[in-house]
Amino acid sequence: MQPDDAAVPAPETAQGTAAARPRRVVRRRRMHEELVDVLGEDIRQGIYPVGEFLPSERQLMDDFGVSRLTVREALASLEGHGLIETRPGTRARVCGPRADFLLDMLSQAATFSLQQPGGLKIFAEVRELVEAGTARLATERATDEQIEILRDRLRANREAIGDTRLFGSTDIEFHLAIAEIVDNPIISSFFRAVEQWLQEVRDTSLRNEGQMETAHAAHVRIFEAIAARSADRAADEMRAHLRQLATIYPTNPDAKPPRL
Repeated sequence: MQPDDAAVPAPETAQGTAAARPRRVVRRRRMHEELVDVLGEDIRQGIYPVGEFLPSERQLMDDFGVSRLTVREALASLEGHGLIETRPGTRARVCGPRADFLLDMLSQAATFSLQQPGGLKIFAEVRELVEAGTARLATERATDEQIEILRDRLRANREAIGDTRLFGSTDIEFHLAIAEIVDNPIISSFFRAVEQWLQEVRDTSLRNEGQMETAHAAHVRIFEAIAARSADRAADEMRAHLRQLATIYPTNPDAKPPRL
């Protein structure tokens, strides 16, 4: 292993780019990262259950023989990973998966991926897998009340035909209503993470003549399948709907969506 702070030479390449790369340094792992690993594992194993408080800063300092700064850096990192929440004047408390944290993680990942070459194609594939599966689960779990909510969203979508922006918003709300039936925070976060991008894409695709009518008709078929409790048909109709949308997205495999 290289000595601490020793420079690691970069491999030469045919283009000679390694020589132009700035000097880099490998450093030893910092102490607070070790504490993050220990406390994180304790949380995952249930030693500190969701809703319970962690030991005080002073207790953690004594237990691990570290400074207050190290403890605070570790707690900040755990909070950044969504494992705990901190408030002034109280001990850190363990929290379960938070929708806002999942949303932020997925939103950043989706935004980054969509800006890469081929991002549209990749996203379309992921969306088909997620939404077709979501439609299937929604069909199996929907209550009569949730079916009526979905019917209301479908009605609003029909009434918005002719207004590109409003139709795009009601389109999103229809798909979100299906996700809400499933009641899975990760699935809901996926939908919300790409909501703004989907609005941008819909604003473009809906300008195609007849696309609003085509999209609404697809929504009707999806709704009817869910209302009839036909899971296979709901998944198939959702898949067909998304594939039709994909045909009017940019055909260039390296095309990128608008910047968010």
